[in-house]
Amino acid sequence: MRGRILQYNGTDGTGTIAADNQQYKFDIGMWKSPLAPTIGKTVDIVVEDSRLSAVMIVPDDVLLREKTAELGGKLSGLVSGLGKSAGAPAGTSSSGPNASGGAAVISGAAPGLNLAANPIVQRYGTLTLGAYAVYLIGTLAFNAISITIFGTSQGKPLYDVATLLSQVGGGGGVKFMLIVAYLSILVPLVWKDRRAWLALALPLIAVLGALWTGTHDINSAAGGFGGGNGGPSASDLFSIGFGFYLSLVAGLVLAWCGFQRFSRNA
Repeated sequence: MRGRILQYNGTDGTGTIAADNQQYKFDIGMWKSPLAPTIGKTVDIVVEDSRLSAVMIVPDDVLLREKTAELGGKLSGLVSGLGKSAGAPAGTSSSGPNASGGAAVISGAAPGLNLAANPIVQRYGTLTLGAYAVYLIGTLAFNAISITIFGTSQGKPLYDVATLLSQVGGGGGVKFMLIVAYLSILVPLVWKDRRAWLALALPLIAVLGALWTGTHDINSAAGGFGGGNGGPSASDLFSIGFGFYLSLVAGLVLAWCGFQRFSRNA
């Protein structure tokens, strides 16, 4: 069963895990992983007689593969559906000779497997669509920043960090930038102009803006606690997580793809 660590006390080695709409208490004796428990981490748990007997952390690479497979399946289904509606002329079956804008489809092939002939894939390219899927995973599923307060570290994805900053009156519009970045993939689809491809730079701008704004706000908070007089600095309060680097790489690829399409007058 999968769960998530809600609370952990490193002093006595006890904590709480939420799983299947229930909360379970655990202690360090049940921990079966070499890494120490961390708030927010996904774990596999073994329950016997309504009590935990073992807790194992789920590695980030395993979560990445699962999220990629899940999002890839949804994206493939979406692309397939859009391609059928966009490529098949009125009154013509998508399995006929004129399916997908005139491209022949192998008889008996499974739906959605002929992605090369799909008009959405042809419009964007598999690299652009793949980078966008990775960007979604990086900003929504993996911890971008881990914040340490009173010796306890808690990580959150970039979108959750932006939401938290907006709720406390900060953030500088980071959440808004991320939402615009998510929608940027639609710009070349609705605006048939080569300049529309430059919108694919927005995901990269959103990640860099989130880093600058988050660092500035955390530095300000550290100064409020005496960071300028030997108190905690920003580097003491937070660390960059895997989700940030994943989002940054995906944003760079998207920006590069967009510039290439703009340069080719696509």
